[in-house]
Amino acid sequence: MAWQKRARLGVAIFGIACAIGVYAAMGERDKPVPAPKIERVDPKAIIESQGNVLQQVRGVKQDYLIKADQQLTYEGGASKLVGVEISVRNRGGRDYVITAREAQAGERQQELRLTGDVTLVASDGFEISAAEAFFSEGDGTVRTPGAFAFRRGRMHGTGIGMLYDKNTDILTITEKATVSLTSEDESMVTEFTAGSSVFTRPLHLLTLGGLVHVVRGEQVIDADQGVAHLSDDDGQVGLIELRGHSRVMGSGAQLDSLTARDIDLSYAADGRTLEHVVLRGEGAVGTDGREEAQGRQIFGESLDISLTPDGSLTRLVGRDGVRLNLAAAPDAPARSISARTLDGIGEGEKGLTAVRFAEDVAYTEAARRETAARLVRSRTLDVALQQDVVRSAAFAGAVTFEEQELLASGAEMLYEPGKGTLRLKGRDAGGGPRVADAQLTVEATTIDIALAGRTMSAAGSVNTTLRPRTSTPPAADRAGQARASETGGRGIPPRESSKLPGLLDQERSANVSGQSFEYEGGAGKATYTGSATLWQGETAIRADRIVLDQASGDLIATGDARSTIVLDTGHSVGRAARIGYTEAARVITYDATSVPGEASTARGSGAAAAKAPRPPAELQLAQVSGSQGDLRAARIEIILAKSGSRVERLEAYARVTMKVDMRTATGARLTYFAGDERYVMTSSGPTPVRVVEQCGDTTGRTLTFFKASDRIIVDGNEEIRTRRTGSGACSEPSPR
Repeated sequence: MAWQKRARLGVAIFGIACAIGVYAAMGERDKPVPAPKIERVDPKAIIESQGNVLQQVRGVKQDYLIKADQQLTYEGGASKLVGVEISVRNRGGRDYVITAREAQAGERQQELRLTGDVTLVASDGFEISAAEAFFSEGDGTVRTPGAFAFRRGRMHGTGIGMLYDKNTDILTITEKATVSLTSEDESMVTEFTAGSSVFTRPLHLLTLGGLVHVVRGEQVIDADQGVAHLSDDDGQVGLIELRGHSRVMGSGAQLDSLTARDIDLSYAADGRTLEHVVLRGEGAVGTDGREEAQGRQIFGESLDISLTPDGSLTRLVGRDGVRLNLAAAPDAPARSISARTLDGIGEGEKGLTAVRFAEDVAYTEAARRETAARLVRSRTLDVALQQDVVRSAAFAGAVTFEEQELLASGAEMLYEPGKGTLRLKGRDAGGGPRVADAQLTVEATTIDIALAGRTMSAAGSVNTTLRPRTSTPPAADRAGQARASETGGRGIPPRESSKLPGLLDQERSANVSGQSFEYEGGAGKATYTGSATLWQGETAIRADRIVLDQASGDLIATGDARSTIVLDTGHSVGRAARIGYTEAARVITYDATSVPGEASTARGSGAAAAKAPRPPAELQLAQVSGSQGDLRAARIEIILAKSGSRVERLEAYARVTMKVDMRTATGARLTYFAGDERYVMTSSGPTPVRVVEQCGDTTGRTLTFFKASDRIIVDGNEEIRTRRTGSGACSEPSPR
């Protein structure tokens, strides 16, 4: 169709016009400009790129993000990152950023080797720095084979070889671990060094191994292994647990040193003040590792100690083989106490004030110039202390005390070292109170002893044994003497002149009992009161009060005194208000009245005795009965030979009555001569001598009677001649 032809032509013309117009607009085509040349970082790399980001995602949370300024890829798949930054998100509630100058990845892309100023920084301020490290893409751990350092706040550390597990937040130091805690001004507070270490950050635990060494100011700590429990900011120590060959030096004023297999050190909130110590396995306190160290020492298989801020002990618990050593003081000897267990308390600056020991207690005191060594054993012991000096010691349960010649025992004993006294009481399976030395043994309900002078008092059913001077001391006494000799202690020298009363057998022991007892050991004087009785074999003396002088061998018995004495002529039985014996004069005296000044047991015989005051008429006379007859007088004396029990003569004074066989003689004075059995009786004043017998009676100024020949001689004076009355078969007296 015509219109169609015209339309096709118009389109063609329009197309050609448009083409011409476009060409005209474009003009002439410019020559191409060559691209700039890229500088290669490593010609060996097959791919190099810049501004790389590698993001790894696990689940819905981003695990880590790796950025690098450049990335190089090599044949085989190995790659290198330059200017690397690794961000780890939300690991244990923390974010971490690891940076390094370079990072290299192996063919399998499992681990990055980081080199050049490697740092790991956590969002809570924890930092690790090293020259080289390895980052595991598989588990997110960082390790370094060489030297590194770490820090967080006031904690600083170094070491050789490290593994940091971000998943568990645990840092492991392989070798030469050093961890320091500083104050706010960066001065050193605590420094830990060890062969290896593990820092468990979530638990704030620093585990140390391989010869641990810790320095805390003046405190030096060593052990095979250890664990430090740190504060929440890891800047302070709360607890240090030492294991194996543990040793702490310079622990404080009252804990100069600590040694044990294991030691736990607990510190106050300030991280510096030691407030609790536990030692296990051969624990020792204050020894500086040496038994001979000075000062207080504490030993035990386990020890538990609490302290005040100034380092004073407020509580001490020891178990299994404990021992407390107390150093000598100006007024106190060195002491040592051992037992199965101990429990002590203290207060403030006073330190330990009371300690209780239990089971197998042994208390020892070292010898000094003025005292011998002392040893006490018991089941329990309560000690009161003042500045480490024993003020009192209360022993209980089978108590035994030894000092040189002295041995004491009882169920309970109170020892006061300052006073030098012992008090024994109570009875148990080990018996009641008992004291023995080289001279005597005492048993009673209670016994009190002053050690310095060996003075003693006892009460309640007192029984004593007096040993002869030639006897051997008991085994305990010999042991005490040996210990005193070994330690140089002097103690109280034995009394070489100590003896039994001379009227007793000096080769045999004697016994004395009473309700109470006083003993002056240095002087050898013993006093018994209350139904007192002295006996040796068949010889016995009873009285309200008996006084023995072991130095002189004298004896005094007063208050309804009675005696039975075995003499060479047989038994002599007597009674008087007072019975005395004087060893120097070898005289036994019977007095109707007590003699003023009881220090003298007899006033002797002869003219001095004849001047004794005459007793009142109503006074009960002294009486002596024996082979010589029955004799009564105000005063009677039996004079013994220089040794043995042989009687030389008898003397009687004032209101004398003598009964011999069937005769009774009365007078003012009588002398009996045992050698020839001769009686001589004299009168005094107007009262004559009188003899009454079956055949009558005889009077005169003097009377001499011979028992063996049954002969009587009466001799008067110019004023009064002899006179006989009565009748019988009696023979006449011989003329003068």
